[in-house]
Amino acid sequence: MQKLYFITSTLPLVHGGRTKSLLKRAHLLNDRGIELTIISTNYNPDYSIVYQDYREEDKVTLKTQFENIYDYYRNKSTNSNHTNLWKNELEKIVGDFSDYVEVIRSKKGGRTYYYRGGIPKFMIKNSDSKNPEFFAIYNEWNFNPHKFYYINNDGWIHKIDTYDTSNELISQEFLTQNGQCYIYKEYKKNKLVVIQLHEPNNKIVSFSSEKEFIAYFFNDVFDENDVVVNDARFLDLPLLKAKVGKRIFQIHNPHLNNPLDNQSGVKGSFSNILNSKFPKTDTIVSLTEKQKKDIISAVPSLKENISVIPHSTTNREIKYQRQLNHFGVICRLHPQKNLVDAIKGFQLFLKEYPNYILDVYGDGESRQELEHLVNELDIRDKVLFHGNVKEIDRAYQSLNLLMITSDFEGFPLNALEAISNGTPIITYEVNYGPTDIIDENSGWVTRERTPEALKEKMIEAIMQPKNVKDVQKRSLKFSEENFVKSWLKEIGKDEK
Repeated sequence: MQKLYFITSTLPLVHGGRTKSLLKRAHLLNDRGIELTIISTNYNPDYSIVYQDYREEDKVTLKTQFENIYDYYRNKSTNSNHTNLWKNELEKIVGDFSDYVEVIRSKKGGRTYYYRGGIPKFMIKNSDSKNPEFFAIYNEWNFNPHKFYYINNDGWIHKIDTYDTSNELISQEFLTQNGQCYIYKEYKKNKLVVIQLHEPNNKIVSFSSEKEFIAYFFNDVFDENDVVVNDARFLDLPLLKAKVGKRIFQIHNPHLNNPLDNQSGVKGSFSNILNSKFPKTDTIVSLTEKQKKDIISAVPSLKENISVIPHSTTNREIKYQRQLNHFGVICRLHPQKNLVDAIKGFQLFLKEYPNYILDVYGDGESRQELEHLVNELDIRDKVLFHGNVKEIDRAYQSLNLLMITSDFEGFPLNALEAISNGTPIITYEVNYGPTDIIDENSGWVTRERTPEALKEKMIEAIMQPKNVKDVQKRSLKFSEENFVKSWLKEIGKDEK
């Protein structure tokens, strides 16, 4: 029986556009009666919590199941109901806790150290749950712990990391509930050199890389009739080595080394699929016609293997009061988003129109840098950082306009979400991005990629505002109905 799978490298609890689009695709296909399984390939001992959250937030339905490479092999190797509880294991190693002097250096860090004879012997790192996050054992001759035992929410040890005297990782053991090692990883100079999979029949299979291991797993779970949609470039090669009925490679980002230069060549991460040896029965799905055209220009033999299916949206009911003096950005706070320009452009705008606010929704690695910039420009009371937001429609509808200043995009969901909420967009010219979404009735494209050009468009936006209904009309081009029809055709389930 043919099955449908989506594969991805990770499924974060708090996620960006790639995961959001994958989950929405699953939900829309589920609504048409299509059952599928989403597979992840990273290690996360708390995936059950992630899956539960996805269901509670209605990001997926019961027609979507989940699997993970580590959970799959752990479940295969679990052969008893015995549980390797952390306290029992720690007592086996260190004996009676009362023999040690307990020291809490800082309550904030949640770490409690245990000494004997003036020397640290072990440490326990507490967490917000009823069980600690881990405990660590010290070497007799070293004041750094060398072995970390990680504890899950059920109180059993799920992983052991071992370090040498230079604090370099040398091994990882992944454990079943009863304490049996089912995956072992060895490192040299912090680089992975071997993975050993311990199969239930005492068979040990060795791999020299993560990709080899993942390819083995794919051949373990997939059937030669299955359809597999891949959303992560890291998984392209393992999937190409798997025997399946059809492979579909969803592209989320620009394929160019320099997204602003069409002559810059293909990124290495795309090299496994953007080449003349691409299987004729498989498909690449691009989000825009322009990217399809550029790929065919680089690799003409792919002409018959590329489809275009943009992300989809549906118009939202306007329920919230729009604050006309509020501009905004809604995205992951990451260097790729180039939010420094958005803030600098807004600061220039404030010099002429001082009664405006910039709302920044989202979080990420650039937040501290951006907050520092806001302080440096002395506009702390004009730029408000809200962090991640759940009521996303309320956020969009509260804004006069959305700004997009990214260095590159695939097909930004924030642009689709904005126009479906009637919020116009000011954007830089971005390859395969917001310029493929907006038109003259739903936004403005700057003449240059500079803060000064942004300022000009902000002024134009308040002097010649867009009509909310006209903005929403643009989203009809990206209807969920068209999206689902296209995907049903790709997976061989198109309606006759």
